Amino acid sequence: MFQVFRHLLYLILATILQTTWVPSIEIFGLQPDLILLVVVLIAAKAGHVEGVIFGFCVGLFQDAYSPADLGLNALTKSIVGFAVGLGRGGVMIDTLHVRLLIVCGAVLVHDLIYYVGHSDISLAHVPYYWVRYGIGRAVYSALIAGVFVSVFQARRRFVAE
Repeated sequence: MFQVFRHLLYLILATILQTTWVPSIEIFGLQPDLILLVVVLIAAKAGHVEGVIFGFCVGLFQDAYSPADLGLNALTKSIVGFAVGLGRGGVMIDTLHVRLLIVCGAVLVHDLIYYVGHSDISLAHVPYYWVRYGIGRAVYSALIAGVFVSVFQARRRFVAE
């Protein structure tokens, strides 16, 4: 129960940072997706059930701010939470570079599904948006994930000793 509460607090913190701090670190129109990053880390640690539940809830919360595509964020974050949580048993995610590759892949899948389902983007323009924004967001989110994961690992190492 404590772990679920902790995951909920991480998502609340990520949502607050996504809306306040992240727009100030935008580079060439690219912003990291901290909310998706937290969903990926929750799914990788807790499994596909919690990944889907938390992904759906936080995605639906995000969709409240863009009612034109209501449910699209909930769908994409649920799919990513399910895929990462389901694949966690087959992949050793103890090393940093594997975690970063999982984050990159999750952001790329999320953005591809999002661009296909978005009402303002025609299907002919999906590859352009995916290459232009998806790859950059994936790399940027992975860099941010690397910083956060390294800080948490260092904190755990020094607190345990």
